[in-house]
Amino acid sequence: MTESVAAPAAGRLPVGLEDNLGWLLAQTCRAHGSVLERALAEIPHGLRGFQALCGAVHGSARNQAELGRQLDIDRTVMVYLIDDLVAAGLVERAVDPADRRNKLIRGTAAGLVRLEETKAAIVAAEAAVLGPLDDAEQGKFRDMLRRVVAHHLAAAGDETAE
Repeated sequence: MTESVAAPAAGRLPVGLEDNLGWLLAQTCRAHGSVLERALAEIPHGLRGFQALCGAVHGSARNQAELGRQLDIDRTVMVYLIDDLVAAGLVERAVDPADRRNKLIRGTAAGLVRLEETKAAIVAAEAAVLGPLDDAEQGKFRDMLRRVVAHHLAAAGDETAE
């Protein structure tokens, strides 16, 4: 006897997975990734390029090497990523006066404009993903995620401190 497995009706969760955290997170991440990809289409290297541009515009790192460490991007990959952002006119490299071996990464005026446009597109994309939740629920959901992430970052920091 063979059982036919029907796909769940649109909007319905598959039986047995409605409480599975991994599946729910994966589906949410997949939806987020899809809309985020479209929002980041104008940034070289997508999300990583956006993160590097954000770091360059806001000065979150003193130089290219530090920015790569913050973003957990390999040095070699970071060079190509910054090369492409420079070619797009979004960032510029400058010699670090404190250590001429280092390159400071700064956002350009065009980079600032692109960053603001992209942030607006991301807000709209995330609103679409979280659309089933009202504003208060969205805020609470983000707060809960921040608490979970902060907890695990602190735990990872404790492990490396030992």
